Amino acid sequence: MLLHQRFIPGLAIASYLVGDERTGDAAVIDPTRDVEDYLTFAKDNDLHIRHILETHVHADFVSGARELKARLKDQPVIHSSGMGGAEWTPPYADHVARDGDEVQVGSMRLKTVHTPGHTPEHVSWALYDDTRSKETPWMLFTGDFLFVGDVGRPDLLGAEAQRQLAHQLYQSVFDRLPAVPDITEIFPAHGAGSLCGKAISSRRSSTVGFERQFNSVLKHKSEEQWIRDLMSNMPLAPPYFRRMKKVNQVGPKILGQELPGLRRWSVNEVHDRVCDKCLILDVRSKEAFAAAHIPDAINIPFGHQLPTWAGWVLPYDRPIQLIVDHAAQVPEVVTHLIRVGFDEIQGYVQGGIDGWETSGYPLAMLDTMSVHQLRDQLTQGADRVTVLDVRTENEWNAGHIDGAIHIHGGKLQERFADVTHSKPVAVICGSGYRASIAASFLQREGYADVTNIVGGMSAWKAAGLPMTNCAGPVCNK
Repeated sequence: MLLHQRFIPGLAIASYLVGDERTGDAAVIDPTRDVEDYLTFAKDNDLHIRHILETHVHADFVSGARELKARLKDQPVIHSSGMGGAEWTPPYADHVARDGDEVQVGSMRLKTVHTPGHTPEHVSWALYDDTRSKETPWMLFTGDFLFVGDVGRPDLLGAEAQRQLAHQLYQSVFDRLPAVPDITEIFPAHGAGSLCGKAISSRRSSTVGFERQFNSVLKHKSEEQWIRDLMSNMPLAPPYFRRMKKVNQVGPKILGQELPGLRRWSVNEVHDRVCDKCLILDVRSKEAFAAAHIPDAINIPFGHQLPTWAGWVLPYDRPIQLIVDHAAQVPEVVTHLIRVGFDEIQGYVQGGIDGWETSGYPLAMLDTMSVHQLRDQLTQGADRVTVLDVRTENEWNAGHIDGAIHIHGGKLQERFADVTHSKPVAVICGSGYRASIAASFLQREGYADVTNIVGGMSAWKAAGLPMTNCAGPVCNK
């Protein structure tokens, strides 16, 4: 048997291809929308993808099931759960799976195990290799039910559904999982960094037995206490999760082999607003953006966190034009964006910011300030500057600057009214990455004096500067 695990940092997505080397039959589990990796692996190993299996209707990325099937001339069979009712049964499924259904892949069998709780229709796929054992599953592809060190969160469908889903998740953990042997290996759909859980390990696989012994969420408690502990300090879910659910419920648009967003726009076309509704997304570094950028551009620096923050803060009803360091970046940037459903990428600005500068068009800058300069300003009087901390609740609670206001960066656009225009605004996060995103939105909203604090709270702590609500050796009380 061949097993290929594909892991995408940032979104922390894990998807899988399993193949029988003797027959050449293969199946893909939970594919992402950019499907070239599966096609290449199958070709390189003389495999034919016959089946596409989904564990559930995903919330954090666009399913690649339809895309992969289309690229393979509609030959594979898509298997999706039908156990959440019609609302949660994807209309593009060729086989609507029930509990205990089996899919034959050469000498392997993949059997559905209904494990609701993260979503009502959620299934895990138990893999049996009949050449080794017909009774004991070798592997369990657990989707967002069971992670290494955690379980999936039950709160992504809203407050009304949360109570029932949490109850179902408790039953899945303590009624269904015990039937799986300790030696069965687990392969989840996410690793550390995913917001589909709150304490997912960086390890990408485990065994059921190891999780039973060391995964605290698998320790038996009363249902009420278990749910209370599970939901304590659960991170905020990005609003784009709701959109991804809807996209995957009905089936995403098939993009085809050629990526969107490869058109080149001249700086004159961008300046003259040929695309009058386009939003300019500048993916250069926070330092480059601070030095010079097109007025009203939004900065989300290129890297693994780009799709997550694009989903957090960008509108889905605006087409996008890109500012990149060099044209070779465009395909990777576009791939990041289509994974979270940004299909209307119009292209990139030819010549980038250099072309804009040499054309003599207006430029905007973003001030930066060291943590020592900020400390000096605050020493002169807290009323001289508004310190806006855009980190998470847990980061804020672990220590922050006295007098700062706290607004999660993903919520800033809902709370501009809480940030006064009458004083300079110094934006701080952990390192400056999220602060640059927030600062670009503040500038776009008309805040005239905005500064990104270089190094963020990491630099503030390293410099031994005072924090409130903080404990530990880094704190200066």
